[in-house]
Amino acid sequence: MAMVCGACSFPIAAEAWNREGGSVCPGCRERVQAFVFPAMERIRAGSAPEAIAGDTEASCFFHPQSRAAVLCAECGRFLCNLCDIELDGRHLCPACFQSGVSSNKLETLETRRTMYDSIALAMASLPALLIWPVLFGAPAALYLVIRRWRTPLSILPRTRIRFVIAALLALTEFAGIAFIIWTMTQLPAPRVVSR
Repeated sequence: MAMVCGACSFPIAAEAWNREGGSVCPGCRERVQAFVFPAMERIRAGSAPEAIAGDTEASCFFHPQSRAAVLCAECGRFLCNLCDIELDGRHLCPACFQSGVSSNKLETLETRRTMYDSIALAMASLPALLIWPVLFGAPAALYLVIRRWRTPLSILPRTRIRFVIAALLALTEFAGIAFIIWTMTQLPAPRVVSR
C-alpha cells in the first residue's frame, strides 16, 4: 500500500504518515498530511491463504485446501490467513470470535457505545416544546454534558458539538425560566376594590 500526494501523486514515505504537523511532499514541495490506521502497515493483513504443498503440512480447519498459519488461542483449531482474526495479539477463529462477542468475553472489543452527547441534546431540546418538562430536562442535560464530557463518543469519529448545543439550549432554557419568573414578580398586584 502506498499513500500519494493529492497534488502531484508522488508517493509519500511511511515515515511521513501520522505526523501532527504533516510533512513536505518530495515531488511538489507542498505540505501534506497523511493519517492512516496502524493496520495499513501490516503486511499480513488480508493476505490470501496459501495452498497446501504436501501431505505433511497442517490444513486450515475451515478450509482443508489451505495451509494453516496459526492456532486459535481459544479452541486450538488450525487457521489459514483468511480465517485468522487477530485481537490484541491473540489469534481467534471466526467461531470463537463470534461466541466471544455474543457472550461479552472479549473485554477489549467494543460492539456498542452509549452516545451521551445525543442524549444530552435530546434532553435539552425535546422538553422545550412542552415548557414544564424543561424544569427537569435542562438540569439533566447540563449534568450529562458536565459528567460525560470526557467519555468516548461514538466508535466513529465525531466532535463534541452536540454537547455544546445541548449546554447552550439548557442555559437558554434556564434564562427563559428566570425571565418568566422575573416578569411574574414585576406584575402589579391586583387591587381589591371594596364597596
